[in-house]
Amino acid sequence: MKKRNKVILWSLVVLGLVVALAVYFVWPRNHLEVQVKETRKSPDGKWVAVVQMEVYNSAWVVNDAVYAVRLQGPEQKDRLGDLVMNVPVNYPDPEPSIDWSSGKLVVTLADHEKPQYLASPVDGVTIAIQQK
Repeated sequence: MKKRNKVILWSLVVLGLVVALAVYFVWPRNHLEVQVKETRKSPDGKWVAVVQMEVYNSAWVVNDAVYAVRLQGPEQKDRLGDLVMNVPVNYPDPEPSIDWSSGKLVVTLADHEKPQYLASPVDGVTIAIQQK
């Protein structure tokens, strides 16, 4: 009788481990990957503009990939930087480029690119968009 109880107990332990591993690998979990593409410091040194590719995925599936233009500085509210705009990643289109001109952040997009999201101004910084 004792041997049978041990077999049942070990079977339950193995079954529990199999279920735990299945849940770990199959359960959808949100994950963010960030690749910094370009950074530019404002002339007054208060802000840093950043272009980064942000890839949102769950499990092994990419849900969304965008180029995000963000402002990082002393008054930012988001830990990644305050979001200025999102542009969908669409290969072979290039990522947005950034520069500062007369205190404004100038974001240059390809001719046919349009932002999914645009906040202008962000914390008092005026945003200008150019198409190339």
